[in-house]
Amino acid sequence: MVNQRVVLVGASSTGKTTVAELLKPELRYYKFISESTRTVRSYGFPINEEGTSATQLAISSFHLEALLQDSNLLLDRGYLDLVVYSRFLDGIDKATMDCIEGTWDRVKHRYTKFIYFPIEFKSVDDGVRSVNEEWRDSIDKEFVKELDYSKIEYLTVTGSPKQRVDQIKKYI
Repeated sequence: MVNQRVVLVGASSTGKTTVAELLKPELRYYKFISESTRTVRSYGFPINEEGTSATQLAISSFHLEALLQDSNLLLDRGYLDLVVYSRFLDGIDKATMDCIEGTWDRVKHRYTKFIYFPIEFKSVDDGVRSVNEEWRDSIDKEFVKELDYSKIEYLTVTGSPKQRVDQIKKYI
């Protein structure tokens, strides 16, 4: 049987990590991988609107390493997040963007389920996330555009964290 690779995608501060934490006791046979951006930030790379080509390549490595795992996975961000955010960063050179887009084309089929989290509430200022709502709205629209363009089947989850957990459990 093929390992499941379920990825939660969407703009920052939409509840992905919260829901992933709530799913842990429900999906004991899954390995949970989270916090790619925070991990890269801990190495000293700038994130959010200040992200650079080096930042995005470090995040790319994180996501590709996750896809090498030989187990069922639930990821609170995936390669799609990298692609979408990279499109909105001024500090990304063309060669890096071409590499990211080309890699996305080669790896997107490795994810078995996409779960999209739309924006339903304002961003929470935790000292790490961007609170630029205009930027966040643009990111959100790009997720839907790319999911539809790539003809990726996905579930959109809404409501309370518990309602989202129930929707995801039913979907996977």
